[in-house]
Amino acid sequence: MSAFHRQGPLHVAVTGATGFIGRYMVRSLAAAGHRLRVLVRPGRESALEHPARAPLEVHTGDLVDAASLRGFLADIDLLIHIASAHDHLGDESMQKINIQGTTHLLDAARREAAKDFQIWIISSAVIGAPVYSYYRDSKRVQEKLIKGSGFEWASFRPTLVYGVGDYRHTAPFLRRCAAQRGSYWVPHDGLSKINPVHVEDAVDAVMRYFAFERGVDCVYELAGPSGIAYNDFVDLTIAAAGGKLRRRNIPKKWADRLIFLKGLFADNTADRRASAYFNLHHEHDITNAKFELGWEPRTYAQGIREVAALDWWRTDRPS
Repeated sequence: MSAFHRQGPLHVAVTGATGFIGRYMVRSLAAAGHRLRVLVRPGRESALEHPARAPLEVHTGDLVDAASLRGFLADIDLLIHIASAHDHLGDESMQKINIQGTTHLLDAARREAAKDFQIWIISSAVIGAPVYSYYRDSKRVQEKLIKGSGFEWASFRPTLVYGVGDYRHTAPFLRRCAAQRGSYWVPHDGLSKINPVHVEDAVDAVMRYFAFERGVDCVYELAGPSGIAYNDFVDLTIAAAGGKLRRRNIPKKWADRLIFLKGLFADNTADRRASAYFNLHHEHDITNAKFELGWEPRTYAQGIREVAALDWWRTDRPS
C-alpha cells in the first residue's frame, strides 16, 4: 500500500516552518497541492514565507505550551515535525522542545487529529553517530516517543544540511572560504569523512515518500551519494566561493595538546568532542532511500557550486 490510504491532497501540519529546512518543506508541500497548517511561535509570524497561490493556515503557538497547541492538529492527516532546539540553545531548551514538545504534539494528536493520522519527523542529526551530543540524545528519545505512540510514522535523518538561505552555517562558511589571502586552519588531519546533503535533496526524499508503495514505519538516512574527506569539503567550498585561501592542517597530536592546555584555564568540553568527531568517518547508508524512493542526491561538489553561484551568502541574514 502507499504511505496513505487515500489519494489526493492531504491536510498537512508543519512545525518548524520558519526554519531553514521548514521553508523548503512548506514550498514543496504547497506546490504539490496539499492544504497546509503551520505552527509559528508568537512574534515569529513575519518570518513565515507564504507560498504563492496556496492556502496556508497559521496557528500561533509554542511546543513547550501544551494549551497553545489546542486546535493545531484538528482534522490533520499528517504532521511533518521539523521544529527542534539545537546545541547552541542549551540542554534545558533541547529537553523542553525536542522531548516535552513532542509529547505535547502526540497528546494533541490523540485528541484532535484525523482517523488515519501519521507523523513524519525530520531530524537534522544522524541519531546513531557514536560521538556524544545531548542534541542527538534528545532526538533519540523523540524518535522513541513517536515510534511508541501508536501512530503510523516515518523518520528522515538528514546529516549536515546546506543550501541557499542557510544563514547559520552555509553563509558564514562560504564567506570565510571566499577570503583572497591567508590560511584556513584545520585542527586535525582532515581525512575523516563527512557527507553533506543539499536541502532540496532532503526535502525531495520526503516528498517522494508520499507515493511510497509499501507501507509506513520507515527510517531513512539522508546524505550525499558518498562521503568526502573534510579536507576536500573545505577545498571544494573555497573553490566554489572563489577564495584563494590555503588550507592547512594541524596534526592531531598538536591539536590535542592545545586542547589540553586550554582545559587548564577554561572549559574545553566542546573542543574535546570536536576532536573525537573528526577522528571518525561519518559516511551514511542511504541505500533504502535510493531504492525505495528512487532518490538520487547530488554530490557536494555540484551542490556547493550551485549554492555559491548566487550572491545571497555574501551578506548577513536579511532583516
